[in-house]
Order: sequence, then structure tokens, then C-alpha cells
Amino acid sequence: MNRVRTLLGLLAALVLLAGVVPPAAAAAPGGAPAPKAAPLPMIFVHGFFGSGSQFQTQAKRFASNGYPADRIEVQEYDSTFLNNTIDQIYEALDRRIARLKASTGAAKVDLLGHSMGTAILQGYLNSSASRAADVAHYVNIDGATASAPPGGVPTLAIWGEGNESRSVTGATNVYQPNESHVETVSSVATFRAVYRFFTGSEPQTVDVVPQPGTIRLAGRVVSFPYNLGYDNARLQVYALDAATGRRTGPPVASFAISGDGSFGPFDADGTTRYEFLLSRTDSAQVHHYYFQPFRRTDLGIRLLTSEPGSLVDGLVERNRRHVALLAYRNKEWWGDQGAAGDTLTINGTSVLNATTAPRSKRAIGLFAYDWHSDRRTDTQASIGLFPLVPFMSGVDIFMPASAQGTGSVTLETRQRGGDGRTDRIVIPNWPSDTHTVTVHFDDFT
Repeated sequence: MNRVRTLLGLLAALVLLAGVVPPAAAAAPGGAPAPKAAPLPMIFVHGFFGSGSQFQTQAKRFASNGYPADRIEVQEYDSTFLNNTIDQIYEALDRRIARLKASTGAAKVDLLGHSMGTAILQGYLNSSASRAADVAHYVNIDGATASAPPGGVPTLAIWGEGNESRSVTGATNVYQPNESHVETVSSVATFRAVYRFFTGSEPQTVDVVPQPGTIRLAGRVVSFPYNLGYDNARLQVYALDAATGRRTGPPVASFAISGDGSFGPFDADGTTRYEFLLSRTDSAQVHHYYFQPFRRTDLGIRLLTSEPGSLVDGLVERNRRHVALLAYRNKEWWGDQGAAGDTLTINGTSVLNATTAPRSKRAIGLFAYDWHSDRRTDTQASIGLFPLVPFMSGVDIFMPASAQGTGSVTLETRQRGGDGRTDRIVIPNWPSDTHTVTVHFDDFT
């Protein structure tokens, strides 16, 4: 009954939703080429059930081409509109734009929106001439159509799979029909188009170029799906042995989490794997987050969580005998496209197929746990209530747990559009009754 109430809460939210780089003469920080001129600050606005994490890869691609990482920001909001109004979102954008203009000396900023974020930014730009005057370029990614460039601002509209008659009249419209909805945010094709639009030139690289020396990491802990800062918690960061997933020593950083959930920045190594451990003051449940190496400075890390037993967390069956985890990537998992799709195995068992990850589901989050706690695996089952929840899916797989996580779980993936390389993340086999686990895979190869 608790899970039914949880789903009803999520569905209620859905109902509410219905109503410039030349041959460089000098180097920029991190070994990146120096841009032709100081680039304008940019702000990304996500879509429904989204967060700033969806722009992490593009931010690092821009930084790989000489953009200062601290000129790239995101504007987050509660996309269910239970905790903010559209006017409050506009006012928050006003404050962010004013702050960035003041801190950088830029006369204008660039804006990008995805999905619902395009409707928000179109409304924002059309709401007043003074707001539009602060914006040099606007990028509309796989979202709302329009009969004219919003606010008269020069506009690039990027469209993924679906109806190719969609457009923003008067804009530069680019169609990427083999890219799915979230993929249009993080893809190489989108980066290349946006970079050309912002700078008038081709990027020197479309890779996330490893940054030599010390990098900086920062972000927020947020309550999903509301993007409210998580409160009354402690975050510890551990360096890991990549082969075993075990911590190599004491925490390399530690933060009290409150207010808007911000943490960092702290010094890190771009080649090291890290575990972020979130401990709550009012619960024995802890949340582990595992990442691939960050490669370069990343100020947009998002640790998404829920109160134990509530919202999405309430949909997961927990038991001290099994591991429950979320495999998350800001590019949809395709399990029904054969060689044109993705693979993901957990302890050697393939978990992507036409039931768990059809292209049409657009799942970026795959929850894996022992459904019914029967110690059996059935990867062809459609489990729990996940078929009804957007951008999420689930798979029934039994992963034995040990009380202190002394065993391991191995996840391996080979993503479409890549070079055939398999990415591997090993984690301890934490028991799900007191441990929540999120495994983050890169959305690029």
C-alpha cells in the first residue's frame, strides 16, 4: 500500500505537469586552448524530472575548448511545480543572470533549455524586452516549438527522434533523428552545433579532455524530483581502488549538508574513482554514489536522493540479503536495438532487453533488485510500478549482499556510438535494508 501511495504522488505530479578557438598563442587553465575572447557565461535549464547533471558532459567539453568552468551554470527548479511557481523560476533566473554579468563583466549571457526547460525559457524571453536584452543566444533542445525566436533572441533549435516538422520559425533548426530525448542534451552532435552557434567557429575537440594536475569538484545534494537542497546530512568522499571498489584510505573531503545542498569545491585527481557517501542525521539508511573518473574539473555534480521509503525510494524492495542499486546515465539505455543499442551486465547477467529498456521507454535510470525478495532472477519481467514512471525502469536480479559489504557487484557496459570499449565499475555488495546505491556511468565514450 505504501508503494501505491508513492506512485499516486508521482502520478499527481504528472497531472499537474499537463495543466571560438583559434590556433592558441597561450594556454588556458587545465591545458585547454585559450579562446579568442572571453566567452559569455552560459546557463542551462533542465526538463521534467531533470537536473543540472544532464549538462555535466557538455560543460566539460566547453572547458576542454577553453571556457572557464565557473562561467557555466545551471538553473534548477521543481518540475512538478509543487515547490515553486513559474514567476519564482523567472526571478531566480534574473538573479543568476545579474550575478554572472556582475562577476564576469559580460554584457550578456547565453541560455540553453531542454524539454520543459524550453517552455520555461521561451516564456522568460517573451515576458519582457529587458530580459531578452540580457541574452545573446538561446538554444532550444528537443522541447517546445515556436512561431518566432523567443524574445527576438537569435535561436538554435535542436530536435531528436520524432516528428521532423517540429521547428522554431526563424531559428536555425537542426535535426538529429537517431538521438533520443535526453541524449540530445549530452551528445557530440549537439555540442558541435551549440559551439558553432555561440562562437562562429568549430571546436578544437569534442572530447572531454583529461586535465593534468589537480582538478576541482563541487555540486549539490538534492531531493529528487524536486531539486530542493537536502538538509541535515553529512557527505564524505573516498578515493577507491578501481579494481575492487574498496576505499583506499580515510575521506579525502567531508561536508555538512544543509541549505541548498551545496558541497565543495575540493581538490581531487581526474584519474581516480570516487565514492560519495551521504549519511542522514535522522536515519540509519546511507546512500553511496559511485562514479567513473571525472577527468577534469566538474562543478555540476548532482547527488539525487529521496527520503527513505518515500517517492522513488518507496518503489524499491529492500532486504538485508540482497543488493538494490540504480544504474544511471544521462543517455537513454537502449535494450531492444541489437548492435545499435547498449549492453549492461550485472555480475555477468545481461539486464537490458526489450522489456527492461525498450527505446520507447527513454529510461536513463535502471533500478536493479530482487523483486519479491525470492532470491531469483528474471530479467524478462516488468517489475513493480516502474513501467508507469517516466525515464525509469527496473529489472529483477538477485545480487547477494553481505552485512559489511565484503563481497562485490560488478557492472559492465558498452554503449552505442562508441568504440566498442567496455566500461567496468565494481562496488561492494551493500545490503539494501540500510544502504542505497547509485552507480553513475558516463554518457560519452
